[in-house]
Amino acid sequence: MYRQESDNVQTLLAVEVQLLDMISSGAPLPQVLDRICTALDVQLGNVVSLVLFPDDGEHTLHTIAQSATQFGLTLFSCVAILSPSEAFLGTLETYCCFPRKPAFTENELIERAVRLAALAIQQYNYDVETESRSLDWLDATGKRPREEPPSSN
Repeated sequence: MYRQESDNVQTLLAVEVQLLDMISSGAPLPQVLDRICTALDVQLGNVVSLVLFPDDGEHTLHTIAQSATQFGLTLFSCVAILSPSEAFLGTLETYCCFPRKPAFTENELIERAVRLAALAIQQYNYDVETESRSLDWLDATGKRPREEPPSSN
């Protein structure tokens, strides 16, 4: 039992290192979030996870809930993804094949996944903001605008 637990911890840490590498190297956000959800699903077993963004809208949320129910899934966990300043970044929802609540160790895994998702979303937002700022300095030709020569008046 102890050996299996130790192997699980080692696997989890290796996956987290891979995810942190993906985040820091600027991997596409959907790819990173998919990998986070897949890793969580594998660790928990018999679940399916997804990340929803604040702008996904009520229609999307309702459709997902309906689809989950249609396929016999029930909500297992729904956790807000927050920035360090507590800005709402989205939710991590996990659905299960049968109704139950997460055990303590499962909640810990979910919280780890939420922290990784928050890092990925924040990095993505930072990259988009930085790119937007740098584009402000470029004109339509892709070159930095020339400074106006001082007027000779």
